Amino acid sequence: MVKFLRMLAISAREGTATRKYPFESSLVTPEFRGRVDIDPAKCVGCGACVRICPPSALTLNYESDEVVLKYFIGRCIFCGMCAYVCPQDAITITKEFELATPELNDLYDEVVHTAVKCNVCGKPFTTVKLVKEVEKRIDGGDMSPLFNTCPECRRKLTARRVGSGVTGVSVE
Repeated sequence: MVKFLRMLAISAREGTATRKYPFESSLVTPEFRGRVDIDPAKCVGCGACVRICPPSALTLNYESDEVVLKYFIGRCIFCGMCAYVCPQDAITITKEFELATPELNDLYDEVVHTAVKCNVCGKPFTTVKLVKEVEKRIDGGDMSPLFNTCPECRRKLTARRVGSGVTGVSVE
């Protein structure tokens, strides 16, 4: 009984500790992480966010002439790892957390990029924006023809060049 009276005295002195949500705004701290927002103008489709995402809320799909970065809010755990690793600062963490919707499609965000097809095999393997970003960051020199070659074909071409250099016999 004494404990109850002590609690009652503390409650009377401190007042109400909870908020009448949703009638009052919720208490969101500065460190709070909500859904992520992807800026399509900054995103180059490198896929760093996809590789780091623990629940696989971000996926990168290659479809004929397009590379689609999909963000499924329903799987996101709001860890912010994608924003941390994004080299273009294209991903920002918002404070949005009231994300309920009756439509499942409302939980998807997409960024569509134009695909680059391999100049050897024709398979789409990266985005045009990523190739341009790489060309901008490094001086291509004699490497620039390889920018439009998929990793598998690039490996074969390099092996042929190395092989012809060692044996002196051209295989082209």
